[in-house]
Amino acid sequence: MHIADGVLTFEATLAVSALSAFAFYKAIQTLDSERISIAAVCSAMFFIASFIHIPFGVTQIHLILLGVIGIILGLSSFVSIFIALLLQAFLLGYGGIASLGVNLFIMATPAFMVYYLYHTRLFQTIPPKIRFFLVGFLGTFFATLFLTLILYFSKEEYEYAALSIMGVNVVTMIVEGFVSMFLLLFIQKVYPQILKDKRV
Repeated sequence: MHIADGVLTFEATLAVSALSAFAFYKAIQTLDSERISIAAVCSAMFFIASFIHIPFGVTQIHLILLGVIGIILGLSSFVSIFIALLLQAFLLGYGGIASLGVNLFIMATPAFMVYYLYHTRLFQTIPPKIRFFLVGFLGTFFATLFLTLILYFSKEEYEYAALSIMGVNVVTMIVEGFVSMFLLLFIQKVYPQILKDKRV
């Protein structure tokens, strides 16, 4: 789900990166000593999850755990995911440096959206297993949606590929949903306070 350097137009890259920069600036202000350590753990979780590749037909699925990171960190997800994306760009060649702001938007904005959805009164009425499944599913769904829209409106030649991305990633959404469900059920049992609403 990473966009490489040179794929998007300069205008699209600049506009989306500006949104990411603003969100990142706001996210930095939410960090305290406790949140910094949790953000570091989430960065490591995001980085390591990308190594888990599941063969599917002619392609592979890899985890991103955006929903889990989102409900743990809220707006601070922008800091955590930025660090992980920066390391991935330098160490693994995923994405790129010029497109870092775009990739941050694609990954961190869904995490933040899931955070707010998760803490709505309606969402909290859903049984825990289904709720935790939706956390993973929606995180990947929103990331795929943003990726599709950015590609679709960036260059005309990307229109067909952009529209196919959503269909290709349906399986990824489902896998993310189940992995997130089991992970969050475990976290709820051993460290439930980390899932409380921090409203930032």
